[in-house]
Amino acid sequence: MSLTSALSVAGAGLTTTSRWAETVSGNIANAGNASYARRDLAVTTDPQGVPGVSTIARAVDSSLDAMYRNEVSRTATQDAMATGLSPYTAILGDSESSDTILTRLTEFQNALDLVSVAPSDASLQRSAVDGAQGLALALNRAGRALADTAKDTAAAIGADVDALNASLTRLQGLNERIAGGLEGEARLALEDQITAELDALAEVTDFTLRKDTDGQVALFTTGGTALLSDNLRQPLRFEPTTGTLYAGEIEITPGKTGVRGISEGALAGRITLYSETLPEMQAQLDEVARALIEGMAGADPSLAPGEAGLFTDAGAALADPAAPGLAARIAVNPAVLPEAGGGYWRIRDGMGATAPGTSGDNSLILDFVDTLDATTAFDAAAGLGGSDRLPEYVAALIAGQNATRASAGSAAESLAAGAVAVQSSRMAFAGVNIDDELQQLTAIQQSYAANARVLTVASEMIDTLLGAA
Repeated sequence: MSLTSALSVAGAGLTTTSRWAETVSGNIANAGNASYARRDLAVTTDPQGVPGVSTIARAVDSSLDAMYRNEVSRTATQDAMATGLSPYTAILGDSESSDTILTRLTEFQNALDLVSVAPSDASLQRSAVDGAQGLALALNRAGRALADTAKDTAAAIGADVDALNASLTRLQGLNERIAGGLEGEARLALEDQITAELDALAEVTDFTLRKDTDGQVALFTTGGTALLSDNLRQPLRFEPTTGTLYAGEIEITPGKTGVRGISEGALAGRITLYSETLPEMQAQLDEVARALIEGMAGADPSLAPGEAGLFTDAGAALADPAAPGLAARIAVNPAVLPEAGGGYWRIRDGMGATAPGTSGDNSLILDFVDTLDATTAFDAAAGLGGSDRLPEYVAALIAGQNATRASAGSAAESLAAGAVAVQSSRMAFAGVNIDDELQQLTAIQQSYAANARVLTVASEMIDTLLGAA
């Protein structure tokens, strides 16, 4: 090798080593950055043996990226369901709780049993009325909590839609910068930003990702509807009155037959909660309230047509059993409340009685007892069967609604573990291993020393030749 060639090779070697050192230093500096993909440098030599950097690329496994985002979306679906229901089920209570609709129903039944033995006892009459009020208030609390959950869920859906639209806007901007022809580390840093944006977006919704030849990303729902295509985004909007989600003018509501929509993610979980789970829970609560209102009214012969029984719809007779929110409106008839101008004695004589009847007559009270103990017809569409005794129906309601939340919570925990496992594999492939990078620094030092030595020797030889001349 001539001296000129030696100088050329050594100089190129130092340049290459410098690029290598910059790459390794950047990797080490970003070791704790989850959105940073390790930079891998590839070195080639030309036919004359001169080394050079051919590429510096991000370490990426697209299949692992897709698996991780899918697991994140599935986890977010279940977590949205569980966290959304938690405030409501905390108020609803469970089989271990001391104050639930079921415990209040039991207290009311016990109070009726006692007053049936001594129907003239004013204190027992009052206890029975208090029991009825306690039961109505328990239903009110649950009904209001469920309404609050629906309101909070709608607000969370709105926030998710805003976040998704903002993410699509940012991705649109990143695409424009990618298309601008950036090269080197500037382009790689943009690709890191896109990866971070997509990872965060997976929390909100699942999606299918495509990349064109110049690196721009396109996003579609898993059903195939475009969200961001040809760098044109389709703004999302949610219609709370219908529970419908749109991308542009195309419906993408999750779980709807014939719709090419989203399937997973916090947004899908909340829409399912808002449109399906909460309405069913509302229907179940309302069925309990309806059974009480209609059952007690049907057992009371003192009522004229259109008059309210012991339990009322906000103080009036039940006009529309199908009107949502009955559990939040159920109330004890003012006719048995002294503070409202009524009297406790009507628990014995009937809501329509104008004066106290026979003090020892317990027939109406026994009819109330029998009504609560009898098999009652329920709307099977509410999901708890078409008939049951009221206590069993209430027990099934409490157990079933708690099970819905618990199942979502358990699924979220299990899926989160899967997401962590995939992320570990992903980071092992694309992340920075400090030990590996430090080993490369050692190799860089050796390469630098070798190339520097060649330059020194070649320089000395040139000096010797010049001196001899």
